Amino acid sequence: MPDRSVIERCDLPKDRMPTIRVNAEPRSTNAHGKVHAGWLMAKMDLAGALDAERVAKGQVTTVAVNSFQFAAPILVGDLLSFYVERLRMGQKSITSKVEVFAERLDGSCVRITEAVMTFVAIDDAGRSRLIA
Repeated sequence: MPDRSVIERCDLPKDRMPTIRVNAEPRSTNAHGKVHAGWLMAKMDLAGALDAERVAKGQVTTVAVNSFQFAAPILVGDLLSFYVERLRMGQKSITSKVEVFAERLDGSCVRITEAVMTFVAIDDAGRSRLIA
């Protein structure tokens, strides 16, 4: 667990809108009251896929995710904002950076994590396809 005294405080990005925003709720925690990293990873995948689906005009699947490094814990009650930035467009794939920020109940904001994720456009049979 990171030393709370060195957690970097930040502001939410002002030049872009979050793709999704969700509250961290007690049902998202483990037996020790901490929000599961897996819960956060699933939400990051959702945010990245939502953006990629709009670009691909259809279904996408996640094919790669770089490492996650958590800068701060997620607390119950945090409002999480997920920002997606497209880094690269291929003929069949979209690579995006997904960043997560938490607005604490006390009004402060902390950067939680980021990951670079690659999505591939697929057809109804699950085969890769060209992006329209």
